[in-house]
Amino acid sequence: MYFWACWFNRRYRLIAYLALTLVLVVLAALPAGLEKLQGHWTVVRITSQEHLAWVWNTGSSNTVAAMLVALVFIGADLGALGLGDDPERGNLDFLLSRPRSRAQLVWSGWFAGLTQLLPMLVLPLVTSLGVLAALTHTMLPGNLLRLSVPLFAMAAAMYTLAFFMATVTASARQGYELAALAAVLFLGYRLILSGEGEFALWRTDWMWECLRSAFDWYLSPHQVFPSANLMFVTGAILLLPYLAQLSFDRRDL
Repeated sequence: MYFWACWFNRRYRLIAYLALTLVLVVLAALPAGLEKLQGHWTVVRITSQEHLAWVWNTGSSNTVAAMLVALVFIGADLGALGLGDDPERGNLDFLLSRPRSRAQLVWSGWFAGLTQLLPMLVLPLVTSLGVLAALTHTMLPGNLLRLSVPLFAMAAAMYTLAFFMATVTASARQGYELAALAAVLFLGYRLILSGEGEFALWRTDWMWECLRSAFDWYLSPHQVFPSANLMFVTGAILLLPYLAQLSFDRRDL
């Protein structure tokens, strides 16, 4: 019951998020397949297989960078809408009066938000593939599909962290603060590593490169075993709802 209630209560928010993400994806993928000739933008002429691969790689990188920005904040918002500040307080009171445990409510609420991230991932990816295929008349989805797995892992991790914070503190505000803190820390970390000057944050090319570099840790060849880092994040994603359940069991409602 609570699973479907979460979907129903957030339907308009999800539609707005999906529309925004689709627009971002189209705007991110298009420049890779366009060129300016005599003052007009036209579809790029593919001159070689290397050029074709460059268009697809650039379009894929731009797509996942734009989606990373969108999904991180969408995930934080959906997580904050968990069991922290229920928009309809009577709903939670009613559900707690039903013959269901608090653990079921926590896991149903968490799983509902996790499944809501899936259309935010799949539909924009399909849209990007369609845009690039229409521009090049060729389908080379390998790089985009490969990056989609760590992309969803990062979105799910941010969502779960926000859900955990909102549940433990009983405040949706903690989820939003977490998203902002994570973004600031990551950008600051990349700024230190790059050794750029104080104005690097305002350089568009540096920002795009910073977003793309978020995938390096997942794709690093220096792992204990292939996909070890991804499995570590997956384990943390599954652990946090359990810790949130322990906290919610002790909450005085």
